[in-house]
Amino acid sequence: MGFSHFSTISYKKSELDTENSRLSGVSDDFLFWFSGFTDAEGNFLITLDRNYVKFRFKISLHLDDIEVLHTIKSKLNIGIVIVENSRNRCSFIVENYTDIKNVICPLFNRFCLHTSKRLDFEDFDKAVLIKDYIKKNLSDVEMERIISLKNGMNSKREIFTYQVTNSQIIINPNWFIGFLEGEGTFGIKTGSALYLQVAQKNTSQESLNAITTFLTRLPSSVLQNSKILPLNVVSTVNVKTNVVSLVVNSVDSLYYYLLPYLDSSNMYARKAIDFKLWRVALLLKIHGYYFLPEGKRLFLDISDIINKRYATTPTKDIDEIIAGVFERSQFILAKDPLFDVQANIPYVDHVRAISIANRSEKPKTVYIYEGKNMIKGSPFTSYSAAHKSLGLKSSSNTCNRYIDTNRLYKNKYLFSSNPIDSTSKN
Repeated sequence: MGFSHFSTISYKKSELDTENSRLSGVSDDFLFWFSGFTDAEGNFLITLDRNYVKFRFKISLHLDDIEVLHTIKSKLNIGIVIVENSRNRCSFIVENYTDIKNVICPLFNRFCLHTSKRLDFEDFDKAVLIKDYIKKNLSDVEMERIISLKNGMNSKREIFTYQVTNSQIIINPNWFIGFLEGEGTFGIKTGSALYLQVAQKNTSQESLNAITTFLTRLPSSVLQNSKILPLNVVSTVNVKTNVVSLVVNSVDSLYYYLLPYLDSSNMYARKAIDFKLWRVALLLKIHGYYFLPEGKRLFLDISDIINKRYATTPTKDIDEIIAGVFERSQFILAKDPLFDVQANIPYVDHVRAISIANRSEKPKTVYIYEGKNMIKGSPFTSYSAAHKSLGLKSSSNTCNRYIDTNRLYKNKYLFSSNPIDSTSKN
């Protein structure tokens, strides 16, 4: 039997339905999610021991995310979860051949992967089919075929040609949530700018194009003829790592387009906590609470803890800190908002209006304290002068972010619009 014979073996629809009966109790929504999460975090491995072939499916995560692995194991009813405390790692592993053949392979044949990991699965699946087709001991020819497949997978892969066109990659909403939980970031840049990002090697460009299409077609709560712009995805490439990042950073896009979709989705990993924190920060921005001292303090507190490794953080009890954030947010968000989101006015227009209103008041005075004393030149009559005194660009946003928040900039400088005594600073 030649190599080409095995390359054409595939599951027929009737066979796939029969094999997939072990997953009959698992919702399609979860299986699509699992496919997306696997695209982000999964691995398909083949190992050889003389004439014995072993197959392994593995998802390895930081120890913080062990609960999602237990969820996967419980829903699929296969595999084991192991812990490596010395490395702060945990893994979900399936290496029972029957589970590989009857669950893992049919699952990903039906709930397709979209990144270059799809190619690794296809080779993995071909090797499983060769082994299953022969049933008995593999001949030298069959073993060579499996070795050839193994040697072209994962980090050894050199060819990244897809068998589908861009238009054929259809992103399922649950797949994207799974992928987002693995390769996404709910971010706050420099303490003030919100963004959502997903990243992947440029070898998965087709899937990145499909994700962009999916995001730009999300429905929104924007009224017709409003000035809110359509969702825009910014694509950047790190030339050193060949990683492509897709970023949505418009407050309007995040609130009117992405938030309704995210709110209606199920998340299973620890990143769900990051989303909840990020969501509060987004609400503080879009409703204008960020421009109140208490809103800005809460926003900066969120930026300090979001996307941190929770279970292995040796400082304060992170769950207690997060609970405090949500409690404070309820109090702030219960106040009348500064901005009316129902008016469908672009966020930048709201900000411009409040900036003009602030400029019409008395000139800004900035007191900068280092410890108990004001720094040289303080108080300053403008943000620009205050920035220059610290070696910052005059256009920096530092004063705007830290003034009257009782938060230290670089754990050193305290900004205030009024003189304060030592009791106030503490």
